[in-house]
Amino acid sequence: MPTFLLLGSGEFEPWSTEVERLAMTGAAGDGSVVILPTASASEGDHVFERWGRMGLDHYADAGVPAEVLPVKVREDAFREDLAARAEAASMIYFSGGKPSKLADVLRDSPLLAAVRRAMDRGAVYAGCSAGAMVASRERNAEGRGGTSWLFGLGLVPHTSFGVHWDRAARIPGVQWWLTSRLPDDTWFVGIDERTAILGDGEHWTVHGARGVTIRHDGALTRVETRASFATGRA
Repeated sequence: MPTFLLLGSGEFEPWSTEVERLAMTGAAGDGSVVILPTASASEGDHVFERWGRMGLDHYADAGVPAEVLPVKVREDAFREDLAARAEAASMIYFSGGKPSKLADVLRDSPLLAAVRRAMDRGAVYAGCSAGAMVASRERNAEGRGGTSWLFGLGLVPHTSFGVHWDRAARIPGVQWWLTSRLPDDTWFVGIDERTAILGDGEHWTVHGARGVTIRHDGALTRVETRASFATGRA
């Protein structure tokens, strides 16, 4: 079964060390983490490099070998050397930024194929903010506007993920507007800030500061940290 670690915000901060260790327990690979700040690349090299340095410092403090992969544009996702490096790692970590940017770089690329192969043999897919959102189900094949996330890569084929979900609640109507764009058969999981979910795509546990909000078949369920929940297949 695949392993997903999805964070609502707060990548490379001390709170996430515990759940990252848990995620990597028994993970297949060379024991390292590869960090891809790809979603921030459109904001400039200085932003990309800042996120990369934060990741390297974070894992150095935890005693985990880590490397930043320089994937900034779509052409980089077609480099065989970068795809091979991602496939060898025990955890592949996509940090925050613009989900549409990250999806456009990765979709149908050798790098994404390598990530899928790594997951199939037991590596962890980790994503924070944009990195979590692109794990969502793919847009409806018929391409109807306004019915699903535009950036889902289908890593979790039956679920869509929202992030910064408690912050979104402070703006009237935003949570409703975001979830109203999803097909009726979709499971939706809104992940609060500095909160993570760890699971196999169907069975999850909540970690960190807050909790998650689940929507399915018109019903809303709240799950707090340290609790478990399931998202069944559509």
